Amino acid sequence: MSKHPFLKLQSSQSLEDLLAQPSIRNSHNWLLTYLDVFVLMVMLVITIITVSDINTERQQEGTNKPQAVKTKKAPAAPSLPEVTSAATPTPLSPAVNEEYAKKIVPSENKVASNPSMSNINPNSTESNSFAPILATIPENKVAPDTADSIAKTIDTSQAIVKSTEENELQQHLTKTVAEFGLDKNVNIKVAQGYAQLEIQDNVLFNSSEAGLTASGGALLKRLMPLLKQSVGLILIEGHTDNMPIKTAQFPSNWELGASRATSVLHFLVLQQLDSNRLRAITYADTMPIADNSTPEGREKNRRVNILIKFSEQ
Repeated sequence: MSKHPFLKLQSSQSLEDLLAQPSIRNSHNWLLTYLDVFVLMVMLVITIITVSDINTERQQEGTNKPQAVKTKKAPAAPSLPEVTSAATPTPLSPAVNEEYAKKIVPSENKVASNPSMSNINPNSTESNSFAPILATIPENKVAPDTADSIAKTIDTSQAIVKSTEENELQQHLTKTVAEFGLDKNVNIKVAQGYAQLEIQDNVLFNSSEAGLTASGGALLKRLMPLLKQSVGLILIEGHTDNMPIKTAQFPSNWELGASRATSVLHFLVLQQLDSNRLRAITYADTMPIADNSTPEGREKNRRVNILIKFSEQ
């Protein structure tokens, strides 16, 4: 077997020449040092990762220990052993089973709506073991019919109280107006919290005129104690019949109704009534209370209403 040419060349050289030449093998020794360092670094990283995993597991175990202690201290429900022993349920008497069955029937739809309970066979032995628990589930929902009946009862009670208060107020005002001697000229109506003093136009004004007469002013003076006892706004409404009027002063019934309401307002201001509480309104012939086809009906429709309140509610 022939030797490598390089070896042949070395064998032909002298011993001094061979010693003088640098070692070929030692020229690559730095690779070994590099590999050793690399292996040490890899081992160091692996060791660090392993130690960190061990510390993480110990921390998790430490946090779980207090929870385990708390759960041990929690008292167990006395009925749990009976429920969990579904494999050997305690047999119930027929009378008790029938009683539980009657209690479960009204809540059958609620139990069926639960996916976890929909697979329970009511004829099976396991379902009978859950009967005491299902029968004791309270129904917190109020039936819609019950809620509606309660709301209607409350509304009815409030309406009765309000109607009673309005009747008492009307009786009191009627008596007061009668004491003033105005029961034949002033009609009292109480509705929606307001007391309406209805005065016919012939008591306050002459026909087709808006100036207060002497008798009209005297009537309003006698009403002043009642008006001063009121609270809030005082509304003065001017109403007419449907007979057309066309004069230089009143082109229509709107102007006539407005002028009459304003005349009453100015008179009340002169009687030291706060003007900020007064409002004059005209309705002309748009709100009749009687038939305008008869003279009697038209006479009732020609009126001035004074609306007052005695309570802020």
